[in-house]
Amino acid sequence: MDPSGTKLVLGLGNPGPAYSDTRHNVGFMALDAYVSGRPGAAGPPSNFKSSVIAVGSKGGSRVILAWPQTYMNLSGHAARELVAFYKVSPADGLLVVHDEMDLPPGKVKASRGGGSAGHRGIDSIKEFVHADFARLRIGIGRQPKDFWGGSTGNADYVLSPFLDEELPEVEDSLKAASSLIAVWIKDGLAAAQRLGNRRPPKPKKEKEAAGDLEGGKGREDSGVRKAPGPAAGDVPGGPGGACGPGATEGRDGPGGPGGAAG
Repeated sequence: MDPSGTKLVLGLGNPGPAYSDTRHNVGFMALDAYVSGRPGAAGPPSNFKSSVIAVGSKGGSRVILAWPQTYMNLSGHAARELVAFYKVSPADGLLVVHDEMDLPPGKVKASRGGGSAGHRGIDSIKEFVHADFARLRIGIGRQPKDFWGGSTGNADYVLSPFLDEELPEVEDSLKAASSLIAVWIKDGLAAAQRLGNRRPPKPKKEKEAAGDLEGGKGREDSGVRKAPGPAAGDVPGGPGGACGPGATEGRDGPGGPGGAAG
């Protein structure tokens, strides 16, 4: 057990409205979903050094929800500040929620430790938090070959908005992630692993075939977003472009109505 009695849930993403609906921000989105789906679970958002936080309690444990404002590849700075100030045991009291290209959209997986698979936010946290910590990985899938007419780097892909036809699966995964956050806070990682780790959704063709067998038709594509996401790179302008302590760079705060990444 975490000796401080404090649970820290760190959702990863990039601050500011330009990034709010991008694949790289599903960690922010999952915390927003957790807060908006549980009125009273946490207090109002406030600035704490390099993060926006909301503080609550559950089962006698203090719960800190945190949205780092450092940009993705400097997430470790925010993690270190929070772990040190609130005396969190990373092995027992830290859950990092983030996007995962090695999982398909709609898949959510709870785990501990493991490699970063090139995720800059996880690399940064590992640099400053020297312990295996729990992770909630939300699938965004690998970049398709025809992504915006041709293959581009992973940075462009993760900083792009979801396609319209992906949104139902994204909503399902955010609901699942929100539920698993609640389970982890109350009962720990093993319980989240038993109850979560969802199966991947059926492929689109299989869904359409099932609809035809039932006398209906498969869901038609609702179109795609045509505009690409922000320019590549997790830290616009390098480290000097990151928000300073307590800054939100156009973000009103996490969660619920008015949240920038709902």
